Formats: sequence, structure tokens, C-alpha cells
Amino acid sequence: MDALLQTLTIIAIVGHTLILAYGGIRYRLRGANLLWLMAFVGLAVLVSGAYLLPAQIGDDAPHRGTLLIGLCIGIIALNGLLILRDITAPTARRSRLIVWGVLAGLWLAVLVLTTAIGSAAIAGEPEWFITAFTAIDGSAIVAVAGYIIAYLGLFVYSFWRFYRARLPEIANRTLYWIAHSAITFFSVLLIASGTTITALFGLPLLLVSSFGVAYALHHHHVFDVRQGIFYSVRVGVAVTLAAILVGIGVWLALDAQPQTDAERLVVASLTAVTVALIYVALRQLIDNAVLWFVGRRSVQAAVITREYSQLIAEVIELDALIPSATSTLNRVLGVRGSCIILLNQTSESAVNFIVMAPNSSINKKQGQIAVNGKLYARLAKQRESLLQFDIEFEPHYQDIPAAERDFFRSLGMSAYAPITLDYTMIGILAVGPKMNDTAYYAGDMELLTTLAQQTGIALRNARLLEDSQHLNKSMQSLNRKLKSTNEQLSQMDSVKSDFVTIASHELRTPLAQIRGYTDIMDALNEQGILDPDQINNLIANLRKATERMEELISAMLDVSQLDVDAMDLRFAQTSIESLIRMAIEPLTDAIRQRKLTLSARGLRGLPNVQADLQRLVQAFRNVIVNAIKFTPDGGKIDISASLQEAQDENGVDHILVRIQDSGVGIDKANLEMIFKKFFRAYDPSLHSTGSYKFLGAGPGLGLTITRGVIEGHGGRIWAESPGHDMEALPGATFNIMIPVNMPQGARRVLSFEGTAANDAIGRTPDMQRNTAMRKPNTAPLSENG
Repeated sequence: MDALLQTLTIIAIVGHTLILAYGGIRYRLRGANLLWLMAFVGLAVLVSGAYLLPAQIGDDAPHRGTLLIGLCIGIIALNGLLILRDITAPTARRSRLIVWGVLAGLWLAVLVLTTAIGSAAIAGEPEWFITAFTAIDGSAIVAVAGYIIAYLGLFVYSFWRFYRARLPEIANRTLYWIAHSAITFFSVLLIASGTTITALFGLPLLLVSSFGVAYALHHHHVFDVRQGIFYSVRVGVAVTLAAILVGIGVWLALDAQPQTDAERLVVASLTAVTVALIYVALRQLIDNAVLWFVGRRSVQAAVITREYSQLIAEVIELDALIPSATSTLNRVLGVRGSCIILLNQTSESAVNFIVMAPNSSINKKQGQIAVNGKLYARLAKQRESLLQFDIEFEPHYQDIPAAERDFFRSLGMSAYAPITLDYTMIGILAVGPKMNDTAYYAGDMELLTTLAQQTGIALRNARLLEDSQHLNKSMQSLNRKLKSTNEQLSQMDSVKSDFVTIASHELRTPLAQIRGYTDIMDALNEQGILDPDQINNLIANLRKATERMEELISAMLDVSQLDVDAMDLRFAQTSIESLIRMAIEPLTDAIRQRKLTLSARGLRGLPNVQADLQRLVQAFRNVIVNAIKFTPDGGKIDISASLQEAQDENGVDHILVRIQDSGVGIDKANLEMIFKKFFRAYDPSLHSTGSYKFLGAGPGLGLTITRGVIEGHGGRIWAESPGHDMEALPGATFNIMIPVNMPQGARRVLSFEGTAANDAIGRTPDMQRNTAMRKPNTAPLSENG
């Protein structure tokens, strides 16, 4: 027996050496992995080689068994370090390794101490493991208790990590280490037991353990442990069933006691056929029962592909395709979730993705991968599927950016397949863990790639339809805009025609007055009856006519300045109360003549504003004149102001001025049009020549100028009215919002027809303000100002 043990020991040492060489040459282990393998194989060689030593090494030296126990503790400690290194999360790995190493060191130290101080220590003696349960010895108790605690602790921790594993591949690798640690602990138990016959079984098991370490250090994906257990159960059941049936058949055949060769042949044939039929039927039933028990089902790729293609082919709209595709994937593949990751935007350096997963927390989640990165090369260039396990643990992908790894990890998916069309990736098909928690293997990934291609075709069809619908909607929208533009052009053409009519009338009236008064002066002068009083009267009338012409021309010049961005604004501190008072003063007589009631409230106590005094007075006056002309005699005009505080820290306080009248109102369709040049909201045939009369005269430029001035101050103006009614008189309200503090460097008003006025802040003026605009403007305005 000892000779056999020594022969087996030599074979084990050679086997461990070959495993180390195979790991370095065939598996090409390098760096830390090679060092771990060398350490484990080295300890295994020392454990095996210990049996080449004599049982008693020396008079004062410990027994060979004691040395074996120490080496076996080293094997257990190193095996635990390997497992903890592989299955523990990186954040807790270092601390767990330190704790395990310290505990193993304490175990070995206590064992050495109890062996040294014990007068009759039995640990390590021949067959000590058997006598340890009958004789009380400190060293034996420490050895056995440490062994049990180490095994149970590692076993419980491994199963805890197994149930907490995010990915089935991680869970499978944890199961592999559980099975490996069971083999290692059992081999160590047999070797250190002190019995020769157990050592004969322990040394080969330790050799298997060394090979298992080399295999795990090299292979990123270990074999499916649960699949192996599943097939082992099936084979075991089949062998047991066959043995039982064959035994029964033989017993029945012998019990029949055939007398002749023919009878024996018949009995044997009937028995064989009966046993075979019963075996086939029972084997099928047992296989189905085992499949049902472990939650596995046969996956037929052709059936799944056909069903998936038919279902997504029936959906032609993109919004409906994605939920249909994901729900179908969940059902036919038996997965917990799935999503479609679409390319959102592509640049020279990166590809942006958007996740489409209806009714999921990751829906609309965005991420990106580098174009020159390894993930893009695998998915887009090589057009190959990829596992989340590979992204996180495959050494080839360990140097990818953390943002890319975190993006894919946050999706909670397990496998990805590129969706390609014409050799170009347009998205990624992602599926989550399987319902039975098994890993994805080559056949699964090939099936997923096929489904991704089918998804690409469906996406292309859906996008073609969506593009067609979008084009149709765009054309309809364009047609509506063209129709609206044509209507506006027609309306503006009519407006310009009306303006020509009104402007010619406005200009002709003062010109006729000037000509008439000059003719009168000439006639009186020729007759020699022109006295000073007559001269003063005629000059006053001439001045009124020229002022009327000047006002009309000034309004046209103001609008032209807005069009070419040439109106200067010079800001100074002033109050809203002063602005409103200066705007109202020239209109007092007109208000009295029209028997209008004008009230102003809330003007005092407001903060001062930065404003161009003359321009802002002109703007307010235009709005008030507009209210006078469109309010019948005896009507009311109410002016109010209030402070509108900023809504956030970066906002600006504003003062809101509301000018409300009880006039004819404004049609809702014209609430914006009234600020257009030359626009008139009613028939120009109703035009009145009076400056402040009801529906009085004007070229239709006042509100255009007002908006330009208000926006030049960084504010805005808008009108509100229930509608236009000459009988009900619903009235209108003009809201003017002026900022308390102007934007930094404001100087200029932009064209009202173009960009917003305050976009031109800070530009240098092109021309000086018209001299006529430096004094208060009391010009009569049209119905829009």
C-alpha cells in the first residue's frame, strides 16, 4: 500500500507540474493569474511530496502528518483567497481578503501552539482524525473546528454572493467556485486524515482541484454548472431506471424457465421489447418532469424567429413597433426585460444612444460610446453580439471608459446584439436576464443576432412610414403657412392701399390749408387790407398745417429708423408717474372736448426705471391717443401700474402699466396685427379727419413705433380684448411691461419686423435722432395708435 501511495504521489507531483506548465504555455496565464496558479500548485506539490518523507522526520521534529495539516491549511487559505478575489465586489474585495488571511493565519498559529504545548498531541498522528472524536486533544479540536468553520464560512458566503449576483454568468461562476471548494476541502480532508487509503483518493482529487484553478484563471466563461448538474441528474435517473428495468426483465425471464431454445428466444425477445418500451416511455416522462422542475424549456430558434418576425411585421408605426418588439422578446425568449437602443446622434468621436423601453425606468435614457473604442468596434465594425458580463469582467474591456461601462450597467440588461442595415449599425437590441437565471451561450447569442436583424428590417419599414407621414404633415403645414402668408400678403396689400389713400388725404389736407391760407394772404396783400391781426391768425393756421405734416412725416421717419436699426435710445433715471403725466398733458383739451373720463392709479411709490424719456413718453402717448380715438364720447380710460417682482434670482423686476378703455374693442384675430405697419382694423371709408375724434385719422404707424420703443427698453407690449363690437363696446386693454433695470449696455432698437429689439443691445447708432422727435409728440394717430 505504501509503494502504491508513493507511486501515486510521484504521479500527482508530475501532474501538478504539467498543470502549471500547461497554464503558462497553453492558457498563456500572465501577471497575477500566473502567480496565483504557481502558489496553489506549489502548495499542492508540497502536500503531495510530503508523502515521500518518512513518517517521523526526526527525533525532535514533528510527525509527517503535522506538516501535512499545516500545508493543507495553506491550501484551504489560498483556495479561500482565490474565491473571495473572484466573487467579491471590487469595493469590498481588499477588506475581505485581509480578514480571511488573518483568520487563516490565526488558525495555523493556534494549531502550532496547541501542538507544541500539548504533551500528547494527536493531530497529525496516523489515523488521528478517527481518534479525534474519542480522545480529547487541543490540537485535534483546533484542526477539526477550524476546518469546519472555514468550510461553512466560505460555503455560506459563496451562496450569499450567488443569490445576490446581478448577472447569470456571475452566479454561474460563483457556483463553479462552490463546487471547486467542495472538491478542494474534501481532498484536503482525505489527505490530512492520516490514513493511507484515504490519501490514495485525496491526491487525485487535489490534482483535479489544481486543474480547476488553472481553468478558472484562464476561462472567463466557465462551463454551466447548473447545466452539468441537470444533465448529471438526467443521466443518473436514466441509468438507475435502465438498471431497474433490466433487472426486472432478467428476473422475469429466469422465472419463466423456458425449456427449449425457441422458448428461451421468445421469452428473451418479449422481455427485451417490453423493457425497451417501458424504458422509453418512462424516460420521456422523467425528462419532462425534470425539465419542468428546474424551469427549463426547449428553445427552437426557427420557431422563435418565425413568430417574432410575424409579430413585428404586423406593426408598421414606429411608436407601436418598439413596445410590440420588446413585449414579444420578453415572451418568446423568456427574459425579464428588453429594450431597443437607437442611435440618436453620431459625431466623428462618439455615437449617442437613446434607450427605448416603454413602461420602464430606463426609457429615454441616453448614453454614448467612443467611435474608436472597443465596444463600438465589437458592435458596429465586427457586428458581433456582446454580454454585459464581458463588458464588466472580460480583461479585453477593462480599459474602456467608466462612463460607457456605467451606462450599460445601469440598463440592467444581460446581452446585446447590434441592429444593422446595409452593414451600418442603427441600434442595439438588448435583453435582460432569463426567467430561469441561466447564462447566455453561443446558441442564445446567435438567436439574438438573428432577431436583431429582423428588428432592423422592421425599424427601417417603420421609419420609412414615419418619414412619409412626417413629410405629408410637413407639406400640409407648409400649405397652411402658404395659405396664411397669402392671406396676410393680400391683407397687407390692402393695408398699403388704404395707407396710400389715408396718407394722401392726411398730406393733402394740410397742403390744401397751406395753399388756401397763402392765397388768402396774397389776395389781402394785393388789396392792401392785410392788417397785423389777420397776419397773426393766418400764420397760426399755417403753423398748425405744417405741424400736422411734420407729425406725419416724423412718424414715417420713426418707422424707417426701426426698419434699418437706426433709432437711438438714451437712458436716464425717471419715474413712471412722470412719464404718464407728460404723456397725458398735451391731451387734456381733447379729453375734455370728448367728455372722456381718464383715471390714473398706482403710479406713486414705484421704483424709478432706466428710460429714454422722450421716446417712452411718445410710446405711452400713442397708446393713450389710440384709446381716445376708439372710445366713444363719454367713455372711460383707466391707467394703472404695479410692480412685478422677479420670479427667480437671475430675473429682473418689471413695472406693468395697463391702459384700459371702454371703446369698440379689437377683433381677436387682429390683436397682433395692430402692431404691423399701416394696419387698420376697420374700413378706411369710415376715416375721420379729426386728430382726436372718434375713429380719428392717422396713417397706422403709432403702435408700430410704440412696440419698437418698448422692446428697445427690454420690455414688451401686448393687447387684450374680448372682440370688436361697435354697439356693445367691449373695450381693449394694452399691457406694457418695462424692466426696472435695463440690460447692460442697451443703446439701440432693432427692426420691429425682424429680430427682437433687445437683441441689438450694445450696438453703435448709425444716425442721430430726428430733430422733430426731441420734443413731445402730440400727433393724431390712426386706429392702431
